[in-house]
Amino acid sequence: MRKIASGIQSSQGRSRAWSGARLVNCFAELAEGDKADLFAVMAIPGLAEFSSIGTLGNRGEHVMGGVLYVVNGTTLYSVASDGTETPIGSIPGSLPVQMADNGSQLAIQADTEGYVLDSGTIYSNIVNLGPVSGVTYIDGYFVWLVADSDQFIISGLNDGLTYDPLDVATVEGNPDNNVGVINDHRELQFYGAQTVEIWYNSGDADFPFERQGNAFIERGLRDRNSLVKIDNSVHFVGDDLVVYRLSGYEPVRISTHAIEGDIAGASWFRAFTYTLHGHKFYVLNTNIGTFAYDMATGAWHDRRSLGRANYRVGFATSCYGRTIMADAYTGKLYVPSLSVNTEDGDEIPMEILLPSVQSQRAKQTLYSYECQLQAGVGNSVEADPQMILQYSRDGGNTWSPELTRAMGKVGEYLTRAIWRLGVQFYQLQLRLKMPAKAQRFIITHWADIR
Repeated sequence: MRKIASGIQSSQGRSRAWSGARLVNCFAELAEGDKADLFAVMAIPGLAEFSSIGTLGNRGEHVMGGVLYVVNGTTLYSVASDGTETPIGSIPGSLPVQMADNGSQLAIQADTEGYVLDSGTIYSNIVNLGPVSGVTYIDGYFVWLVADSDQFIISGLNDGLTYDPLDVATVEGNPDNNVGVINDHRELQFYGAQTVEIWYNSGDADFPFERQGNAFIERGLRDRNSLVKIDNSVHFVGDDLVVYRLSGYEPVRISTHAIEGDIAGASWFRAFTYTLHGHKFYVLNTNIGTFAYDMATGAWHDRRSLGRANYRVGFATSCYGRTIMADAYTGKLYVPSLSVNTEDGDEIPMEILLPSVQSQRAKQTLYSYECQLQAGVGNSVEADPQMILQYSRDGGNTWSPELTRAMGKVGEYLTRAIWRLGVQFYQLQLRLKMPAKAQRFIITHWADIR
């Protein structure tokens, strides 16, 4: 038998017969040392419950002063290190919120309103110009975007409750309205529908912020909720439906044609980031699917929660020495872990579509296929875990019946998953399904093709 291509990312393009590879709920990891050319594929981390703060969906989370704050439904909560939640006050609305803090005050932009939490009290209608569409913090100032405009307003220095109607500026390098704002490397980046403008703190006594010379980016922002920072850089979905990483003032494309095709039909984008064992993930949620970019490998994979087209996690932050994720559809908070094999008890349906095997127009036969994996992974929940193989000979349009093999009960470390097939083909694609609530770690793939 010989090794066949494993596929290390989701790259299913316009033609499944041409580029049908896909990773669902799993990602690749590059071996290091003497096997530095080998990739393995493992299941995404499971989710262990940290707290449950209501039945409505979470709208955002933020850490201030080492304390976790979460907006669930229309209520702001603080959540202690043991998961105990305390309601603080009302944050009306239904859309994801944006939050920023100055160390003692927490600013919250919800729908088109601005709120500030100060000494345990939530103050509303604190921005003089009315509706707002975004907020960030820099150098002692809260910076709010004025909704449906190219203007922004700043708070008083170190005081999110004080605003001067004259402390307003216009992002006027291009006549496009602001979509999002972010503080990166102590610079304000104002993302419009077609352009990005950079401002800095000049220290001017009349108004402290000025435009940064010729720092002007001719690329717009599709959705403000796709704009996040990780790995010392900003990532976002551009106005052209391409995913970018900002390198200096240059947007660098990180999406592939396959991912761009996947997200083309989405109506909204909401991104979050987190780090796990050296893998830094930019996770892009949409209404039609979830697509995660791993900066360790530069590869994309899909995420889907059981019974959903997308991933249930909508937000992530680091607090209390761990990553805490917030469910966008319930009030659950989770801690991700590779040693957990479920999403809060639910199955994580892992699937691998291997790249197509072409016969160069001469009929060939697949006599056998072996998936080399970490075996003997049975546990108290899944005593005899199974995996499923299907094959397609028509470009992934139809699939064979499901063929099941054991992954090995606990201690059965020499278990081999081999299928004797005798399948003739001109073009062949293999699909593995691994629904088991057990560790899933794929090392490589072998096939006897003649």
